Amino acid sequence: MNELKPGVLIELDGEPYTVLEANHNKMAQRRPVMQTKIKHLITGKVRAETFQQSDKIAEADLERLKAKFIYRTRDEFFFQTDAGEKMSFSEKILAEKTGYLKKDTPVEIYVFKGKPISVELPIKIVLEVKEAPPATKGDTVQGALKEAELETGATVKVPLFIETGDKIEVDTRSGTYARRV
Repeated sequence: MNELKPGVLIELDGEPYTVLEANHNKMAQRRPVMQTKIKHLITGKVRAETFQQSDKIAEADLERLKAKFIYRTRDEFFFQTDAGEKMSFSEKILAEKTGYLKKDTPVEIYVFKGKPISVELPIKIVLEVKEAPPATKGDTVQGALKEAELETGATVKVPLFIETGDKIEVDTRSGTYARRV
């Protein structure tokens, strides 16, 4: 129980999960418990789970493969591992990650029991701004933002000084602007 920390991969009921949050609680006259938020690696659903001291939790037997994004068809995204093997994922499985994929983007593919289940993007990725409306004169409230469309089709809120053609760094975990490159 004490080894449950954010980022740890566990297996519960034969399914892979990653720990998002872990809080150790000890109330008076009671045994300590670990309250966690865990994310299912296949479906992406987040749930709360409480573990007792006596619970045995298995570490998930996940294999991580380094790969790169090569192309997409209508709703399939194809990746090639460093070993030359091709793998594909549907748009439904990748969800919001599709907005950060461009050719040759390095990724990690999680393989659980021989089956590819998930794609992990780099934390920060550099993308070009395809379209950004001009800043309105006088709209200089501190922290003013505008919507910008990126080369992959995703939209991100950016500061007013960002223009079409600029390259920006985006945090893929939250989908937010990080800095201009």
